[in-house]
Amino acid sequence: MRTVSRPRLLPLAVILVLAALSACSSTTHESTSNAAASEESWSFTDDLGRTVTLDRAPTRVAGVNDQIVPLMHYGLEPVASWGYSAIEDDARFDDLDTSGIEQVGTAYGEIDLEKLAAERPDVIVSEVYPTDEKGTIDTTQPDYGFKDLAQQKQVEAIAPVVTILLGGDGADVVDRTTELADALGADPGTVAKAKKRYDAASEALEKAATANPVTVTSLYADSDGVSVAKAQDDPALQLYAGLGVQFFEPKPEGYYWGNYSWENAGQVGGDMWLLQQAGYDSAQLKKQPTIAGNAALAAGQIHPWVSAALDYVSQADYMEQLAGWITDARTVTD
Repeated sequence: MRTVSRPRLLPLAVILVLAALSACSSTTHESTSNAAASEESWSFTDDLGRTVTLDRAPTRVAGVNDQIVPLMHYGLEPVASWGYSAIEDDARFDDLDTSGIEQVGTAYGEIDLEKLAAERPDVIVSEVYPTDEKGTIDTTQPDYGFKDLAQQKQVEAIAPVVTILLGGDGADVVDRTTELADALGADPGTVAKAKKRYDAASEALEKAATANPVTVTSLYADSDGVSVAKAQDDPALQLYAGLGVQFFEPKPEGYYWGNYSWENAGQVGGDMWLLQQAGYDSAQLKKQPTIAGNAALAAGQIHPWVSAALDYVSQADYMEQLAGWITDARTVTD
């Protein structure tokens, strides 16, 4: 459950910055999916149907880490970001030059508004997740990465927020993320090169899945038990499933996760596991009596489930790895 705290009052200097930024931009709500920029103005309609209009094309972009990574892969240089960890602890930034990025938050929901305002962003990029398999968006809750609606409104006073929906078909989300990068001035050559590699990685994964149809399980485990992801509810997993990867389907009902207590963890199947790194590792799993004898675990067919960003570069990286793991895996379950 989210807690709502009283908004922190901003100092006069920051208020003046916010006023200046608000004066040169406006946000309207429309139902169209996108709008083209012109020499005099710039506009973009996000996945919540909000059209952000500026009097010129934005050059200073800030946002949540998950959306900053794709922009950097497409040749853009964001000025500020925040996330659930520091940039140096986020492996997605390892091959990127982050020297020009001001970190304004290194824990979920913590954003230094004064630092963010000082970077004078023209636009801020955020994301939102659906709450059910129908793609419902809970408008009573803030976008991902914000502590609450009050904090999000303070950020929106600094610069207009563009929100990308991380739900539905994964290939569509990748394309949509690329559309935003293009609108923000991504280098066309960089994007074209990334798309070519993405297409090649997709083809390689499809060939691997066809040649060796092992069952893959994506899961998270901690002291409470094991949670198995439902591929149809995760855009990236849905992307891989569309290329032929067979995923283990958990029996427990619910959106996104099928949750197993440790008493029932022996029901989790699959020939190869993708293990989310935030939870238990293989050694810790082997200490759990109900799962220690699992065939995939015993065979050592355990690989990291990386929350790769939904852009051409990030997905190409992970699909290449996944194709290799599937090729090397063997069927260990009935």
